Amino acid sequence: MSYQCFGDVVTFFPTYRTNKYDMPFAPFTGVNHHSQSIQFGCALLQDETEVTFMWLFQTWLDAMGGCNPTCIITNQYPAMKAGIAKVLPYTHYRLCLWHIMKKFGEKLSHIYYKKSNFKKDMKGCIYYTYKVEDFEEKWEDIIVKYDLNSNKWLQDLYIIRESWVPVYNRGLFFAGMNTTSRSE
Repeated sequence: MSYQCFGDVVTFFPTYRTNKYDMPFAPFTGVNHHSQSIQFGCALLQDETEVTFMWLFQTWLDAMGGCNPTCIITNQYPAMKAGIAKVLPYTHYRLCLWHIMKKFGEKLSHIYYKKSNFKKDMKGCIYYTYKVEDFEEKWEDIIVKYDLNSNKWLQDLYIIRESWVPVYNRGLFFAGMNTTSRSE
């Protein structure tokens, strides 16, 4: 019943063997009209293969009366993305912004932790652009300013920008969520 009322947006973040019990736990979580987390279902998985995710999404979808969520927020697991594309083709797929932002320090530590404005510039570009054109312009300015033209990770991230940059998702209802933190 909760899914029928609040299943527009679902977060899905499998903590595969990362919890203290070493159990592969995969919750489907949403938010109700009181901004409280609600669990729509969960599973224990054997592995993180595309076949397993396809089975999981189909089983969960059947349990939810065959009604696709409008949007799902997950992490960057290729097998999960492929499973979602095959089982939930009409569901808008969005990546967890928190996990992407966390990777900036790891992937660009040479400038991220320096006493430069890179961190501030990048946050402004991602969080505070309200038109696609503004994002595109600021992104290009940052790439040039910090000499990041040859950074493969940023190039790949830019290619999938529509799945994680907020300005590209302004027309979609996400119930105020852009991370998988409710699942975690």
